[in-house]
Amino acid sequence: MKRPENDKWLDDALAETIGSKKTEPNFEKWKQGHPQAVEMLTARAARGPSASKSPLSIRIMIMKSPITKLVAAAMIIIAVAISVTILDKSVTPAYAIEQSIKASHTVETLHIRQYRSSEAVANGQYDDEAYVKYDPSGKFESARMESAQSSDSPKTIVWSNNVAKVWMHSKKSVLVIREPKMAREMEEMAVQLDPKRTLQNLYEMQQKGEQDVKITEPEEEGDLITIEVVHDKGQDVFYVDPESKLLVRFEKQVLNGQDYVVTNAMEISGYNEPIDENVFTLGDLPKDVYVLDQVNQEIGLAQGNLSDDEIVVEVATQFFQALIDEDYAKAGLLMEGVPPERIKTMFHIVKFVRIVSIGKVVPHSDPLTGGLSISCEIEIEHTETGERMTETINPGIRKVHGRPDRWTIFTGI
Repeated sequence: MKRPENDKWLDDALAETIGSKKTEPNFEKWKQGHPQAVEMLTARAARGPSASKSPLSIRIMIMKSPITKLVAAAMIIIAVAISVTILDKSVTPAYAIEQSIKASHTVETLHIRQYRSSEAVANGQYDDEAYVKYDPSGKFESARMESAQSSDSPKTIVWSNNVAKVWMHSKKSVLVIREPKMAREMEEMAVQLDPKRTLQNLYEMQQKGEQDVKITEPEEEGDLITIEVVHDKGQDVFYVDPESKLLVRFEKQVLNGQDYVVTNAMEISGYNEPIDENVFTLGDLPKDVYVLDQVNQEIGLAQGNLSDDEIVVEVATQFFQALIDEDYAKAGLLMEGVPPERIKTMFHIVKFVRIVSIGKVVPHSDPLTGGLSISCEIEIEHTETGERMTETINPGIRKVHGRPDRWTIFTGI
């Protein structure tokens, strides 16, 4: 049933009846103007008489009074108004997670801020920020992440056209790579940040009975729909905009006594807002930042038919020989693509004279690097004093990112 076009029809009907000169309501005229209401009431009356005769008799007796007829007419109108309101609400069904999943299928851009601790939540100071762009089919396309919580804090990552540029602020360096592992990590990050996938997983767990999901709809204008999922360690709370049905906030909460405390939160905004393409670039970097470009130049040395130990020896030998020859461009390519001027600055206080010996290949002291190490004795000369000495240098050598056929000296980046 549709709501009458005049949303003040109840007020008008009452004014027409009560404000008229006659004490009796013009019920016939009201019926002509509200055929749907009459049809509803007629259908209710068709259900048959009550089994008890006394209440019916009392009703008939009361209705003989003109003044009570007026009150009864008003009550009928109010009853119809309530019925119309109830039916009108039924047109807009109660919220279900599927509505948010459907709404999220049209999402192409997101702006996300993440709070990684209860202190960050309390202070309103986010730790990470991300801009994500998906293509029309929903596939991850571009991203920018600003992270204060990383091993190289702070860190900026931009990903576009399958190339990642990682700016490690404290190390004053940018690593440019095209690597399957990085691609997978960025794809996983985009999936984790995609509210459609998050809600889809929640919906599937709800359908399987794996999660007890409590949905609370807003009571006042401006409130959000809440979805609470209780688990052993606390609860996850999702906040949904009642108009757009889009997820706008997600919180992980733990019990502190009898109260829940937010320990991790994610705010999601910028749905389908245009993002300047410059966001997905690093822009103008500080002058003291150097770039290790492993995409637009050939890095390291090809392994060919050499064993791992043999290629490590060859990389070390060629690297130190390049320094002896002051061929900083070659030395840079053998050292993860460090620019020639940076190599020259790194070793400006010494002059490399000759290779004394190349030792045995051993696993690197830090297994997380995935590399090997080799002990090299190199004769050097101090550029200011002219003093010569033999130094033992232990470079780390590993496969180039995304190029298992090539090996490079790595700088710890």
